[in-house]
Amino acid sequence: MFQTHWHLWLQQTFDAGWVLTLMQFISLLGYEMAYTALILLCAFGARLRAGLCVMLAVLLMACATHAIKQSAALPRPSDVDARVLDKGVPSHPFVVDGGGRTFWSLPDAQAIAMLRAQPDADYGFNSGHVGVATAACVGLLLAFGIRRRWLRWALAFGWPLLMALSRMYLGRHFLADVLAGWLVGIGVAVLAWQLMPGLHANRRWQTPLLLGMGLALAWTSLLTHLVPTGEAARLLALSLLVTWLQWRGWPANPQGIAQRVLGVLGVVAVYLLARPIIDALAHRVPLPDGAASVLLWQTLGTLLILGGGVVLARWIPCAVPGPARPSRT
Repeated sequence: MFQTHWHLWLQQTFDAGWVLTLMQFISLLGYEMAYTALILLCAFGARLRAGLCVMLAVLLMACATHAIKQSAALPRPSDVDARVLDKGVPSHPFVVDGGGRTFWSLPDAQAIAMLRAQPDADYGFNSGHVGVATAACVGLLLAFGIRRRWLRWALAFGWPLLMALSRMYLGRHFLADVLAGWLVGIGVAVLAWQLMPGLHANRRWQTPLLLGMGLALAWTSLLTHLVPTGEAARLLALSLLVTWLQWRGWPANPQGIAQRVLGVLGVVAVYLLARPIIDALAHRVPLPDGAASVLLWQTLGTLLILGGGVVLARWIPCAVPGPARPSRT
């Protein structure tokens, strides 16, 4: 599964400018900004609890991907084969032809050793793009209780498959990388669905376990390189918010188009204002440079965005009356 003939076939068979542009566009949708927009739209334009479940799945997958990458420390296709293009341009591999010789063999040992010797190595296994795409899509499927068969298939297989093809076409991941990302993404989405209280069940252990996980990953990010500090901070903020909402009560979900639009626009405004507010606070309260300071300000910034959105969600239904229907949280 670490062979490069898959990539050579894709790049040579579909050697057209529009295909490269399409693959780059699909890959672009796998970065943070796209998922931020998806989460804010789901949480504050539809159902808060379900949207936060999708956010939980995405953050857990980001942490899992980083931990797996750092632990496996394996190269990308463009690192081991000079024939494989890297995002449409010639690559700069460590060895000329070092892909796996059989379906189950690893890439060339010399290429692996040379990559691990780099100060800022960019590891390939597993695919974060495919993993996060799968976690987000399956999280949507579970959290919103989607029942239409074609949409279930599209979320569980369709979009992850397109993302996998784009990452392989661009020479960024082996077949093993995208398969691992897909499988781990499904598992992480199910875990997030089980942890989010009130979606399919409301058990006493869910909130303390979620909060404990957020604290543990935040602490781990300070002690090791296995957990990224930014994702750990956002996960900690999410767990704190869910704990607070479980205690104080969840706001009603928007019922009309006006409420949904105002909710999304309001949280987007808070999102745009959060950065300068946190920068001003950091300037007034100077702290030593380090992971702990990054963790603190990232956590506060995420709480400011999500908490501001929740405050607006409580106020908007009163300001803009919607149809009298029972809300689902």
